[in-house]
Amino acid sequence: KNRSSTPITIQDQIESALQKWTNLSIATLRVRGAGRTDKGVNASGQVVAFDVPLNLLHATENGGEQDKGDGGVTGDRRARYNDTLSEQSVPLLREAFSILQEYKSNKNNDDDEVGDVIRKTMADQWQIRRAITTRLPRDIVLRSVRIWTGSQPFEPRYEISCKTYVYNLRFRRMFHSSNQNGESTEVHPICNAGPHLLRRIYDQNSVWLSPWALDPTLLRQACKEFVGRHDFFNFVHKRERAKCPENDCNDKPPNEVDLFEFKVDMQQEEHEEEAQLPVVINATFCLKAKGFKRCMVRNLVGFVVDVARGLRSVDDASVLLMEKDGEELKTRSDHKTLASLVNCAPACGLFLAKVEYTHDNFL
Repeated sequence: KNRSSTPITIQDQIESALQKWTNLSIATLRVRGAGRTDKGVNASGQVVAFDVPLNLLHATENGGEQDKGDGGVTGDRRARYNDTLSEQSVPLLREAFSILQEYKSNKNNDDDEVGDVIRKTMADQWQIRRAITTRLPRDIVLRSVRIWTGSQPFEPRYEISCKTYVYNLRFRRMFHSSNQNGESTEVHPICNAGPHLLRRIYDQNSVWLSPWALDPTLLRQACKEFVGRHDFFNFVHKRERAKCPENDCNDKPPNEVDLFEFKVDMQQEEHEEEAQLPVVINATFCLKAKGFKRCMVRNLVGFVVDVARGLRSVDDASVLLMEKDGEELKTRSDHKTLASLVNCAPACGLFLAKVEYTHDNFL
């Protein structure tokens, strides 16, 4: 399919920048990430890997003659793609390779102290990062460029120990007006004024502006219900549910996830309090697990928001996790399936914040 007819993606832009800098083909670069994100989701902690065949570096050293030694890539691969490195990329890549050789040499000689010094001083190949970044759009940023020191090619999707997702939400605290006797009456009108008064000039499509006023206490309580190992069947994308219908999996449920952490940090905006209006709160959800299912994070955030606005109760969490009978809830809410009770939060507030690996073989 013609690339110009497909939607523009971040991967396309990174591949294009790397091609311009290195002059290598997409097949040779083999760009891959730690995971896929839905359209509109931010990935400030995404990990991306690309390959530079060492025999191409050796070929430049030999005046264009191809090296058939052990460069990690066989000579026929170069012939297949007819790749040659650009003159602008060779000096930086050569320097990175020499750093890698020095590090491995000290490791082989059990000189861990020197190896650690190299790791600390060369933690970011900033010159390579600059070369790639200058060829990227302004809304795509590289935070660091590291060298992989492992014996096998680095595959970002494997050997992950923890993924961290962050979700940004802004809402107005649920507030009831009081009469002269101090008794709570109707909800303050501004609580039903919609999301437009919550906009800020610095948002840049990175936060969900809640159209409802929320109860912060219920928000915290609902988050705690999901920590631990559970079957998140009702919180994944419908295509994932279709692969293994409810109660139709013989072995371990495919949507079982051990959720290490699900918490929310809330900061109050002060200027609204000075105006004697129900306060505006900036909430940041943090979720950690070894891996997440498609749409799982957004569905979890959507559910706890529904709890905080009074549409669902905290007790419904255990039902949706299929740890309690759900027939009564389906009848009460007039829904045919439990999954239809879960509303998905918009993509704009979600960030893939960090990916951690079992082995830190980065230089």
